[in-house]
Amino acid sequence: MDATYALIICAGFAWALQIATGFLQMRAFNRMLQNMSLKGTVKIGKTSSRWKPKTLVVLAHDANGLIVDASIMKGVTIFARPTPLSALIHARIPLSDRMSSGLEPSVREAVSCALSTK
Repeated sequence: MDATYALIICAGFAWALQIATGFLQMRAFNRMLQNMSLKGTVKIGKTSSRWKPKTLVVLAHDANGLIVDASIMKGVTIFARPTPLSALIHARIPLSDRMSSGLEPSVREAVSCALSTK
């Protein structure tokens, strides 16, 4: 086996690993989304940056506008997993300026995107 075949095999292995880890990330996100949909109305927002790491925020709120659950996925790779965003749980919609100013700029952008959708 020469170097060309070894390179093709390595590329094929990397591609299969990318597919498998992408599947695991999507499965984790879908499970989180399914659990949050049982708690109330779900809103999703993401940053629009092209070159910075993407931030995805998922909020679940009840009929009174109280956020009952919040999760965030942040990163540039397929290893990003949903984590709880405890700073927003039990907050009222619309968020106060004090509440939103305590968040990172990328999280603030994603939350405002999520809350601007109907």
